[in-house]
Amino acid sequence: MNGPGEFICRVSAQVSLASDSYLLKLEAPTLAWTTSPGQFAMLQCGEGLDPFLRRPLSIHQVERKRGVVYFLYQVRGQGTRWLAKRSKGDMIPLLGPLGRGFTVNPAGGKGLLVGAGMGVAPLLLLASELANQQWEVVTLMGAQTASGILRPDAFMDYGEVRTATDDGSSGMKGTILDLLNKELDDSSYDMIFACGPLPVLKGVQSISIDQGIPAELSLEERMACGVGACLGCTCGGADGEYLRVCQEGPVFKAGEVDIDG
Repeated sequence: MNGPGEFICRVSAQVSLASDSYLLKLEAPTLAWTTSPGQFAMLQCGEGLDPFLRRPLSIHQVERKRGVVYFLYQVRGQGTRWLAKRSKGDMIPLLGPLGRGFTVNPAGGKGLLVGAGMGVAPLLLLASELANQQWEVVTLMGAQTASGILRPDAFMDYGEVRTATDDGSSGMKGTILDLLNKELDDSSYDMIFACGPLPVLKGVQSISIDQGIPAELSLEERMACGVGACLGCTCGGADGEYLRVCQEGPVFKAGEVDIDG
């Protein structure tokens, strides 16, 4: 895991996607070189002290040689509304990379990525790193409607992509857990990597245990400090102890956490 640093990053581009979703591109050479799949950064999302707290965003994609980092996020409140108004040339302070990321075994294998809604945010960098290590990658993406399937073409650069939507407007009609069960009926995998709402992660955890397939789960959690000091993002561990999502996570092995979905 790489130690965090404080950076003031220049906005290189920002693209508006569907349903209040945005792709933010920042010039951040050191962050681009030091981050690992599954880590995140705490971005300042306002002028001065309003809002006071930074916002945790998963590192979505990096271009290491060009020194740029991408964040995929959704407008959910005052801070992210401010962030969505940033344009090329604006400066954004951030702290990162933070947290424990995904495990990328250099021995290779066959990996199944499961991203529900904005849960795809940390998975694109993972897909690229897995592909670099000669993994075979399949990505499952789920949402309520087709507009919620975010950046499928980018994931296709690293392997096959399958989708599921509640209304059937993209791919299979049903939930991402329906799609996951179907995929595991049709193919075998060495590892599952998942991110999304707690009910989805709870389902992936159960499937992992029932079928004996190792899985890693990236938890989405509100955070205040991002460095483990405030204890505001704790979750239950399987051994009864509390775990800090920002430090011991956000990525956990499926058997490490007690998910209350």
